[in-house]
Amino acid sequence: MATGHPPLELYDPGFHADHHAAYARMRKEYGPVIPVMLEPGVEGRLVVDYSLITAWCRDERTFSRDARRWRDWREGRIPDDSSLLGMMGHRPNALFSDGEEHRRVRRAMVDSLSPFEPGRVGAEARSAAERLVDGFCARGEAELMEEFARPLPLLVMNGMFGMDHESGRRFFTALRDMWDGVDAERANAELERVLSAHIDRKRAHPGDDITSALMRHRADLSDEEVLQHLVLMGGAGHEPSAALLSNSVRVLLTDRALSDDLAGARTGIDEAVERVMWSAPPVTNYPVMYPVRDVEVPGGGVVPEGTPVLLGFAAANRFLAEEYADRMDDAPNRAHLAWGVGAHRCPAKDIATAIAVAGIEVLIRRLPELRLGVAPGELSWRISPFAHALTRLPVAFTPQDPEEEGTPWTPSDSEQETSTPRRRSSEKPAQSSLSSFLVRLLRGR
Repeated sequence: MATGHPPLELYDPGFHADHHAAYARMRKEYGPVIPVMLEPGVEGRLVVDYSLITAWCRDERTFSRDARRWRDWREGRIPDDSSLLGMMGHRPNALFSDGEEHRRVRRAMVDSLSPFEPGRVGAEARSAAERLVDGFCARGEAELMEEFARPLPLLVMNGMFGMDHESGRRFFTALRDMWDGVDAERANAELERVLSAHIDRKRAHPGDDITSALMRHRADLSDEEVLQHLVLMGGAGHEPSAALLSNSVRVLLTDRALSDDLAGARTGIDEAVERVMWSAPPVTNYPVMYPVRDVEVPGGGVVPEGTPVLLGFAAANRFLAEEYADRMDDAPNRAHLAWGVGAHRCPAKDIATAIAVAGIEVLIRRLPELRLGVAPGELSWRISPFAHALTRLPVAFTPQDPEEEGTPWTPSDSEQETSTPRRRSSEKPAQSSLSSFLVRLLRGR
């Protein structure tokens, strides 16, 4: 393993301005596992290789999800006010558990989600999206992060959790602060206040919602386990859903090839969202695993026991897409890693996709001439070690009365960029080995 470049600082605004270039530079020097700094003075490793992520995620004897194995934390080098603890500190939920304990609590989580099938969630998301668009469609401009992308999953998930609006607003605001490492200690305390009161209300007045389902599940979860699974599902469901929706809209408005395919009905919105999961997934370097012993890295180097190993889904997806750029259209388009791998694969991926698809459907139907309100290079990104999400998404469109239906959407002539390598239309599809490679690699996922 080379030692020229210092560890990649995941909290550096310069890294977020062009994170794929930084991944490529570091991979060229270090190979499939690169050194990173999660915050000043806190080191870890980032896996940026598709096949290695898949193999390590399935190796439950060598890698644990239990954050109490984090050596720096164990030995007192992580302060209580670290911005990382909101996302990396141990919680008694499925994200931080292994083996039989993981299977017990994951079953409760999966069962609580089962009534919310994607068609039902999509219908509720479309209804909420229509109401949100009604609030700004007459202006001809909007800031979609605050006016649409964040409120939409909040409105849907409030109903799923059985929360009132104010509790939901406080809950999801605290979750956003945890993702960004903004006063994580205060954000965590706010989460516990809001959710403890919510659980007390649900004990007195249970309903057909996720909270009530967790409380009555045969896994016999404690109140703390119920609370921490609400944190997990809310954290995995709200900010990533908002980022998936906004990233998808950004790509749609800047990638002319994709927007032409969508406008010409050659690509459906659901497929467009899957393409975004390859090129711009909302969760980039999370979750985290910890080796239970020193692990040798293919090509050289060792990851010491107890070192945080971040799963670099965004980098791994991108490198694989570039390697097989002439064959990607022939590949199974859901073979990306954005939803995780193995026993910890996201159980709510279809719900998150349904919310994003519904939101985009409403936007492009209701807002004629939808386009970015600024040049693509003027968009700015949130500073988080774990995610790649916009701070703002200003758009413009033809003003529309709330009672009117928009005209069919067509791509604008604004400045374009390309999100993923694509085969030139004049080329014939190559006989791809990628499909069979992915099937072999991902079988059993």
